[in-house]
Amino acid sequence: MMETVGMIRIFKRSLSHRSVRYTSYIGDGDSKTFSSITASNPYGENITVSKIECVGHVQKRMGTRLRKLKQMSSKLSDRKSIGGKGRLTDRMIDLITTYY
Repeated sequence: MMETVGMIRIFKRSLSHRSVRYTSYIGDGDSKTFSSITASNPYGENITVSKIECVGHVQKRMGTRLRKLKQMSSKLSDRKSIGGKGRLTDRMIDLITTYY
């Protein structure tokens, strides 16, 4: 809540204090802050704020979800598991998340 209120204040006073309009918001996956900023319409109806995902957070979420999928998944259509040699390994997950 405090972060949300602070970000709305920063966006609303940017024009008067800095003569700048922030049209992009770099987020960490917390959609509540971004939705609050867009709902407050800091610059009126004609200028919208877009969200840019922080790559570090995207990588972290992707790696976590792939590791969880590898642990929980059952056999694939070829009756082999998703993990193992030639499949989804921890090293491959690290490569995928770093590549992104």
